[in-house]
Amino acid sequence: MSDMRVNLGRVALREAIATVRTGLWPVARLRPLPKPTPRPTRGLAPVVLVHGFLGHPDCLRNLARHLLISGVPLVERVAYPSTTSDLPHIMGAIGDVVRRVHAEFGPVDLVGHSLGAVACRAWLKTEGGDAYTRHFIALGGPHAGTAWWRLTPPWLHDVLRPDGPWVRNLSVGPEPVPTTVIRARYDQQVFPPQRAQIPGLHEVVLDGLGHNGLLWDRRCHQAILQVLTE
Repeated sequence: MSDMRVNLGRVALREAIATVRTGLWPVARLRPLPKPTPRPTRGLAPVVLVHGFLGHPDCLRNLARHLLISGVPLVERVAYPSTTSDLPHIMGAIGDVVRRVHAEFGPVDLVGHSLGAVACRAWLKTEGGDAYTRHFIALGGPHAGTAWWRLTPPWLHDVLRPDGPWVRNLSVGPEPVPTTVIRARYDQQVFPPQRAQIPGLHEVVLDGLGHNGLLWDRRCHQAILQVLTE
């Protein structure tokens, strides 16, 4: 029991640090992102990143940095006001960015965190996003809702309520593109953490992490890169 308490204490500390780092996204702008260094032999495609509720595109700079250093030819981040946007608005923002990148570079890889992951999946399954997308990676997405849905704005209740219409509708039928779930074993926002699963799909479960820790952990970054290069 004492070992479990120590482990959970470490997870809580790491998640607190990750949350503070995520919230300090204006500071992240002080460090420029590296220029892309394409490595076509690795088969990497442009990547579009989508943040979650209470997030900001600059919350994804650390992940974008790792992808660019690893040879991803282009990393774009979708911007939307996360405290006022409903799911259709977020889906529209994703579509605008992906279609623009696709027009110049061809098929993209899509990575969404938290609510952004649900919005990506909804766009792929209901708006024909599979025509533009090669792979989709969901980071800590509440695909089966979360026990904390009542604490979110009313316009997200239908998305995050475990028996809500979006959860039911998105569970119908296969995923339209190859999809991988990466989630934290101790996710405190998608609760219980198993609600980040998509039944029948391959998943990577990372120990020692919480919800925001996925954005900063190198194991998560490497897992993403491994999927994109396969």
